[in-house]
Amino acid sequence: MFVPTIDNRYSFAGIVSSNGHALWTSTRPEWRDPAGHGSVTGMVKLSIAIVGAGVAGLAVASCLADAGHRVVVFERFEQAKPVGAGLLLQPTGLAVLDRLGLREGAATLGSRIERLYGRCGPTGPLIFDRRYDELLPGLHGVGIHRASLFHLLMTAAETRGIALEQAADITGIENIENRPVLGDSAGRHHGPFDLVVDAGGARSSLRDRLGALQRRPYRHGAVWGVAADTGFGRDALQQRYRTARFMIGVLPVGHLPHDPTPLDAFFWSMPVEDLDRWTEADLAAWRAEVAAIWPETAALTRQFTRHEQLTPARYAQLTVADPIKGRLVLIGDAWHQTSPQLGQGANMALLDAAALADALALHADVSTALPAFAAQRRGHIRFYQMASTVLTQFFQSHSRLTGPVRNLAFGPMGRLPWLRTEMVKTLAGLKTGPFSWRKPEELAGLVSPT
Repeated sequence: MFVPTIDNRYSFAGIVSSNGHALWTSTRPEWRDPAGHGSVTGMVKLSIAIVGAGVAGLAVASCLADAGHRVVVFERFEQAKPVGAGLLLQPTGLAVLDRLGLREGAATLGSRIERLYGRCGPTGPLIFDRRYDELLPGLHGVGIHRASLFHLLMTAAETRGIALEQAADITGIENIENRPVLGDSAGRHHGPFDLVVDAGGARSSLRDRLGALQRRPYRHGAVWGVAADTGFGRDALQQRYRTARFMIGVLPVGHLPHDPTPLDAFFWSMPVEDLDRWTEADLAAWRAEVAAIWPETAALTRQFTRHEQLTPARYAQLTVADPIKGRLVLIGDAWHQTSPQLGQGANMALLDAAALADALALHADVSTALPAFAAQRRGHIRFYQMASTVLTQFFQSHSRLTGPVRNLAFGPMGRLPWLRTEMVKTLAGLKTGPFSWRKPEELAGLVSPT
């Protein structure tokens, strides 16, 4: 428990931390709604705290700063840093980066992905082979190293003059219904603020304040690593499967900001009971097992000579029924987590960031804006959590039935025109319901829905 001392130095002229240092002092030009709804010069400017400097936190910070709000980001680490190997920016995530002026940077650092390809073993049945541009001309994804995406988002925040309070492990919140004050593990207080955005990810420290929480751990995890490219095609996410228990994936992720070496992200999915024994595994035997399923990966996996080069990851599906309590709102993994099966996590966090900024722009009252934000995002989130749960059973499960069913059905289903189109919409992150979808620029708030 911490006892806040309200400091009236927090005002619309700027924000001052509890140590007296200025966190933000700026005035911004008139902001115009990116979806073309017109000028919002009269929009109330808020002082907003963001907890977490990951993809969701840094993206929402820039979106809100562009709208003229006063923003400070709190990060628990002494030095904010990315966590993870690589990810696939879907057309939805790219549209949000376009809104922030970062799409060109992502294209430069990342690898353009045109195709998603998967088959069972080295010569088994084709499971899927989809191209983004089957749906819309020019549609594509970008494989990118998490460090590169972090570099882009952090640079954008710094350019906007957004304050970053590091080594601030936020553990509590008081006065949540009015002007919240945050407390950290060192006993310091920060605030008051008009709004607190929890972008703290899976380890959110404030989420428990929102009550009902549904969490279901998955029985499969993975190990992830990054290695120098060994000749894989640069334009495809490729996967190989053995039954439904094991899956291998290789995603080109471009290069790091200060190193031109082309990189691939590699993952090996396995049951969690095997993951628990990962550090005891014989790496030579493991490399042979991987090569038996996918011979072309042999040169890549030879680069993994120590267990520490591959990071274990466990997954769960988590949903907070209502991401709002008073002046606190959750976004990204703090609100909704799912399996990485469809590669949507970072993209959904980026969409949350854009949608929250737009809701605050279109509704003068925070108490009206926050429910509007949640309503706007709920259908998209619900669909992808449902789709991920269903598909995970065919690719990462202990079932002896789902693997053979997948091998028999997925290829022929993909040859049916309507189903093929729906699969591309799903993989591209564009579905908002079983029979509805929106273009990337609509989901990202760049244009009004048609």
